[in-house]
Parts: sequence; C-alpha cells; structure tokens
Amino acid sequence: MHFFKFKSSLILCLLLTTLSPLTWAKSIPVETILKKVDSYRAPSGSFSFSVEVKEFDNKSAVRETVYRVFSKGSRFARIETTAPERLKGRKLLMVDNDLWLYLPTVNRPTRVSFQQKLTGEVSNGDIARTNFSGDYDARIIAPPSPSPKKSKDKKSQKRTIAASDPSSLHLVLRAKHKDVTYRKVHLWVDAKTFYPKKAKFFALSGKLLKTSEFSPPEKVFNRPTVTRSVIHDALNTNQRSHLRYFDYKREKLNDSFFRKQALVD
Repeated sequence: MHFFKFKSSLILCLLLTTLSPLTWAKSIPVETILKKVDSYRAPSGSFSFSVEVKEFDNKSAVRETVYRVFSKGSRFARIETTAPERLKGRKLLMVDNDLWLYLPTVNRPTRVSFQQKLTGEVSNGDIARTNFSGDYDARIIAPPSPSPKKSKDKKSQKRTIAASDPSSLHLVLRAKHKDVTYRKVHLWVDAKTFYPKKAKFFALSGKLLKTSEFSPPEKVFNRPTVTRSVIHDALNTNQRSHLRYFDYKREKLNDSFFRKQALVD
C-alpha cells in the first residue's frame, strides 16, 4: 500500500514539473495571482514610505519630486509632498474610491480624479492606489504562436521574444468601475512567483497611455517588494519617469488621520 502511495505521489510530481507555466497558472484562480502581485507592490497593514520621482526628457533630468506616503490597507492613503521646497504642503487623500487634493493656497480640499497627472508620467492613482485585485477583473491569455517568418528588424525580434517569453504570464485586466486610474491594463508577471515585470496602461478610448517596467524585488519588512520602476510615456517616447520607493516604516495610523479636515492641520 505504501509503495502505491509513493508511486502515485511520484507520478503527480513528474506531471507538475512537466506542465507549462501557462497550464500551471490556469489551475490557480486569477484573483489569487492579482493578490500576489498586489503584495509585491505594497505591504499589508499600516505603514509609510517615500517616493522619489525623477522626470527625464530624452537623456536629461528635468524635475525631481519626493512624496511621503501613509497607507492603511487598501482603503486609505495620504500623500504629502516633501520636495521641492516650493511644493511642500500639497497633500492628496484617498478614501476608498474618493480622492482629494489639498493646496495651501486654496486652504480647502478639492475633489480630483485618479487619472489626473501628479507629476511627469505619474498619475494620482499610480501613487495612491495599488489594488489590482479589487479594481480589476482579469484573465490569462496564451502567448502568440511563433511566426515562421524571420524579421530582419532587431527591435521587432526583441518584441517577439518578449511577447513569447515562457517565464512570463500575460494577464489582461479590465476595470470593474469607472473610478479606477486606467480602463485596461496588460500585465506581465513571473510565471512562478507572480512578481510583476511590465505593465501597459490604456485609456477609456483604448489608446495606450504608458508602459511601466518593474525592477527585481528587494526586501521590505522581510518580504520581496517593488522598490523601483520606470514609466515610459506612450505619446512622447522621449519622456519617462523613474520611481524609487524607500524608507519604509511601520505606523500606527488612526482613521482620523485620513479625514479631509486633517489635511488642513
């Protein structure tokens, strides 16, 4: 009896090792994959961190902005501008699907959208919201079949290789509601760990807005986390933004910290 159990287990292991990444991933609920992606993009619980955004036009850096982000679960986020000096005092507040901007010169919070630009190629939602699993329905799509024709164009060859990369899964995300930052997202993740590699973000019209590339993970609170990414403008290929996430700290944040009235304090 023990021999047959061992033999069955061995056969199961051999079958799992011979499955393609696509076949193996399709056995896992896509919601589980998205939650894993979210866990790489933001730790759980209450915490704060800084985001440095460097904007480039062609090869030259044109602007640098630093934000301090306070996050509590997927419902609350508060973003405070810490540099440059002239922008200090600007704050963004996210509560569920609502987003407000506070400017010291206006002295009262104003409702804004997640789609509005914060700086460079970075939208409000890129900093305030990281909830793919809550905001999108997703499906895994099969990689395209390799074309028998050989292209002499090296860029075309690189795109083909990237699209058919057997170590990646290609997911298509569609928004569940109108308040999300992007209507549709094409997301490529590592087939084994589900760590995000690249994403393409689309507008309501279907037009490609930008592409984001994620660097390999680094340890944050002893867990692998996205700490660097590059956003390329799809409309102006000379423009890009480099994002660096650093100085993570665990915080005790009351809900009152995420009220509109607290922005004025």
